[in-house]
Amino acid sequence: MIRKELHLDEKIISVLEAEANRQNRSLKNYLEFLAIEQAKKLEVPSKEYTDMMDDLLNRFDKNEIEFSTIEEVMNRNGISD
Repeated sequence: MIRKELHLDEKIISVLEAEANRQNRSLKNYLEFLAIEQAKKLEVPSKEYTDMMDDLLNRFDKNEIEFSTIEEVMNRNGISD
């Protein structure tokens, strides 16, 4: 674990503390949660996405994927032109 110090405006801290309280979290826990969630979004590409795409490409190579026309998808979902 690495410790870092943040310097934030009092108004920002107040807003963050209010949201942390609303979520029944400590400010520290809430900031850690925000940082982790943002890091996951920035991970390019994520491990989950890479695994999903590898599986999809393998299934495509083995002709295990069935494709539908847009008309079939629209009819199946009750959508008309």
